[in-house]
Amino acid sequence: MLMDLRQLPKAELHVHLDGSMRLPTVIELAADLPEERAFPPSFDFAQAVTPPARCTLDEYLKAFDITVAVLQSARALQRAAYELCEDVAQENVRCLEVRFAPLLHLEAGLSPREVVQAVLRGLHEGAQAFGVASGLILVAMRDRAPEHSMEVAQLAAQFSGKGVVAFDLAGPERQHPPQIHREAIAMAHEAGVHLTLHAGEGCCPEQIRAALELGAERIGHGVYLHRDPVTEGLIAKRRIPLEVCPTSNLQISGIMESYADHPLKRYFDLGIPVTLNTDNRLMSAIDLTHEYEAVAQAFSLSQDEIGTLALNAVQASFATDEIKAELQASIESFFAKS
Repeated sequence: MLMDLRQLPKAELHVHLDGSMRLPTVIELAADLPEERAFPPSFDFAQAVTPPARCTLDEYLKAFDITVAVLQSARALQRAAYELCEDVAQENVRCLEVRFAPLLHLEAGLSPREVVQAVLRGLHEGAQAFGVASGLILVAMRDRAPEHSMEVAQLAAQFSGKGVVAFDLAGPERQHPPQIHREAIAMAHEAGVHLTLHAGEGCCPEQIRAALELGAERIGHGVYLHRDPVTEGLIAKRRIPLEVCPTSNLQISGIMESYADHPLKRYFDLGIPVTLNTDNRLMSAIDLTHEYEAVAQAFSLSQDEIGTLALNAVQASFATDEIKAELQASIESFFAKS
């Protein structure tokens, strides 16, 4: 019996707020920008937020200049978070961990606290309206100074237990190892905030090992893990979850021509808890159901293997035990009926 993976209860652990907006919302918010920050009348937003099918991480990140520019007010941030909850609910995502870099949203005078509060309001409203349990992950940019990451870590500590569940590093990997931000990571850890770090997305397998040594509980992407067999074995032994984003990885990694080239099945077979995620729904023009379908087809996955992927995401989430148990039961019930 064919499964309707859109109806599969799902958790998503790696999705960027500024990478997962609706294009009409981007265009509408851009129209309201003040003259000094407005886009030219003939600006092609669809093209600007759509990276090439094959590109470098740096090229891919240019699309965020557009979405970040329109997310500079509390109203816009709250709306984007709420709409993301509505979108994921339509494909039965029950648990959502959203990440964004709060210090990129201060151009119109908001304070960092106001930025975080606006997104949390949107997620809270989305949870009430659509039944999506959510957590917020605060991101520091790895190409910024350590003072930047320290401020993000302080924010994460202040909002720990109030909706913020984790601290992350993202951005260009080359020449920006995570050790630069060791103090910020230590501060977040001491505050009881979870740690998930981007590493090995478009290069640099050595950064995956560095992320582990800094205490990462999950690895964002980890595409290049197979280039470092020692670290790969360590991650398998410790069962460190990987937040795999198949379509985004295909766009950026430089080592794949199709979904079947993704090393995620290798990791899965080694016993590493692979989870499927979208990364950026807008830039990659996908949803989480698409990612499940693409991977299931590329590797001819069995029903049990698809179920394992879904359960991996639940178990790796930073949600409460109660939310995890409820979602796990829903997934098991879905497969029992399939």
